[in-house]
Amino acid sequence: MSYPIYKQAIYETTLNLVKVGLIRLSSGNISTRLPDGNIAITPSGILYDKMKPDDIVIMDLGGNKIEGKYKPSSEKALHNEIYKAHPDVNAVVHTHSIHAIAFSTVGIELPVVCLELVFVGGPIPVADYQTPGTVKVGIGAAKHFSEKPGLRGLLLQNHGLVAIGNDLNDAYQNAYNLETGAEIYHLALQTGKKPISLTDFQITQIFEQYKKPGKY
Repeated sequence: MSYPIYKQAIYETTLNLVKVGLIRLSSGNISTRLPDGNIAITPSGILYDKMKPDDIVIMDLGGNKIEGKYKPSSEKALHNEIYKAHPDVNAVVHTHSIHAIAFSTVGIELPVVCLELVFVGGPIPVADYQTPGTVKVGIGAAKHFSEKPGLRGLLLQNHGLVAIGNDLNDAYQNAYNLETGAEIYHLALQTGKKPISLTDFQITQIFEQYKKPGKY
């Protein structure tokens, strides 16, 4: 099959993540599942502001490069383990965004204190630390998504965040909402008062409200 349209989509999503500050330099990685079952993913070791659409790599679910002049992302196993465990997931975004990393270093689950964390299926768990770039990172993340249906993002201890989606735009929004929710929780803690979490009933009401036409 022809891949340029998917490479362009990865390229544009990456630039959007750079623009909103979720990824910097060459940190973080983005991928999408292709109709032929292969994966389009950002390359390893290239500054994203220098990247071109043609630099995006095509690999299989075993991490073997099919097309591209660069190696696939060093976190290819994170992406592939999620795809293998979750056939409904079509895009994965992994970032080293500041507030997500900060909370991951102290192992704090993010409570549902705002809409942003409602939309990513909070409370947001922290996956146990695993050496970056190893299969264990992906296995741990995939397990959390399996154990909590509706969860669209989580923290990787001492590492960052990973968000999933039905497509690239969905995964991008989930990553953005997770980092924004972490920042909001951080700011709330600075007041010295205990942030108030939304109740299960309130969360249900929110989902019912936003199912209505013309809503978020």
